[in-house]
Amino acid sequence: MDSTELIEGSLPDRITKRDRERKNIIERRKEERQSLIVESEQSNYFKDTFYSSCKKIKDMLNDAPSISSSALPGIFEKSNKEIQLLKNYLLQSKIFLKVYDIRRAQENLQMLENEASELEMKLLPKKKFGFKNRRIVKKPSDKGLDITDGLKDLQISESIVNGSSKQNNKLSSKYGDNACMLLSKVNEQLVLDAENVNKNDILLSDLIKCTIRIYGTPSTLHMVNLKQCTILVGPVTSSVFAHDCSECVFAFACQQLRLHSSTDCTIYLHVTSRAIIEDCTKIYVAPYNWSYEDQTNHFNLAGLDPKINNWNCIDDFNWLSSEKHSPNWSILEPEHRVKTWD
Repeated sequence: MDSTELIEGSLPDRITKRDRERKNIIERRKEERQSLIVESEQSNYFKDTFYSSCKKIKDMLNDAPSISSSALPGIFEKSNKEIQLLKNYLLQSKIFLKVYDIRRAQENLQMLENEASELEMKLLPKKKFGFKNRRIVKKPSDKGLDITDGLKDLQISESIVNGSSKQNNKLSSKYGDNACMLLSKVNEQLVLDAENVNKNDILLSDLIKCTIRIYGTPSTLHMVNLKQCTILVGPVTSSVFAHDCSECVFAFACQQLRLHSSTDCTIYLHVTSRAIIEDCTKIYVAPYNWSYEDQTNHFNLAGLDPKINNWNCIDDFNWLSSEKHSPNWSILEPEHRVKTWD
């Protein structure tokens, strides 16, 4: 058989191969188009459902001032539950949403959460702080229990201030009259008890080389300009906001974390949504592992599910690439994690 016969004999095979490749390309493109259609439909359905639910919560809050005071606790409890459901819905939908849509939805949830918190504070004002002026002396049988029912190693009049005090009018207008503020301390070990912390906002600002233990369920935690501090906090009902922190160790549970302009910080985290960092570097995360007596009840009081923890799901607003991991945060290796906080 000469070469001409070989070429002619192989021509049908080549045609068949090309035709098969062409059909594969057509089928693959069809699948890609179908995938895009499905993704678009999912995205559109999410937006319709999500923003419709946001509007219902907004309407509920708008109607709150005209509702009897006896019914208000139920209204705020329902709105908080609806917001939490939307957070979980957003978390489950992130796989097919664009970064812009995720950020927009998170911002809407944060605005609703802030509005609900401010309205609840206005319509159902909480009692002012009334700290007990005493120190706790542990009995020998209490050894190993990491809990107090008061304040330890703390000068009340100098260390803790109410937002309503004259010298803190500026902070009061920003964080609320009922906020508990711990300001401008250096190299101190301080404890806040659950009785005074529960359902109140906490502000920690301008602290250096301090260790702060906060038992109970704060409503919101704000941390500003902390350096070389260790902050241990019970379950936070809503959000933790941290700005300008460096060389700190944090341990807290919350619904949402937003960390800004911070560096070289380690966070032992329990968060039910996704944590957000912005303008941050050298951030290390590990699972929340601080524990104390009655903490389970505090999780229930805060409305946090101990089984839902997205501690290693961090959205870096300075790193939007989905193909490469952000260089600004990483998981702390188990061998480097704190085993006991006592």
